[in-house]
Amino acid sequence: MRPFLAALPLMATLAFISPALAETPMTGAEFDANTVGEIITYDYGGGLFGTEEYLEGRRVRWAFDGDLCIYGVWYEKDDQICFEYENDPTTPACWLYFLDGGQIRGRYMGEGGGWEILESSRDGGPLPCAGPDVGA
Repeated sequence: MRPFLAALPLMATLAFISPALAETPMTGAEFDANTVGEIITYDYGGGLFGTEEYLEGRRVRWAFDGDLCIYGVWYEKDDQICFEYENDPTTPACWLYFLDGGQIRGRYMGEGGGWEILESSRDGGPLPCAGPDVGA
């Protein structure tokens, strides 16, 4: 009984730390399997963030709420999923993605990173785009 009691502080510490350690980002293959053919809308703490359509071949079409759609690609870099969008000098934008209760949660890893988005809805295609891509 004494060894068990001596181990209690260590067990309590490990129980506190283990959820953070258990959080494993999705691999590129897992991310692809959970997104391809889907249109996913993401929210952040302050409301709607935007919507992304995941196409075959790791291609994407993204729109902030009510904005024009832009096309891009994603690729795996270490444990991050990075996006590059056409005519966007701020890319790549790299994220860690997690499955959280069946929903995708992303943590931005770029400058000023650490903030998160969470899947709020999932739909079949195509992504409704404002402007030139309407109906595409």
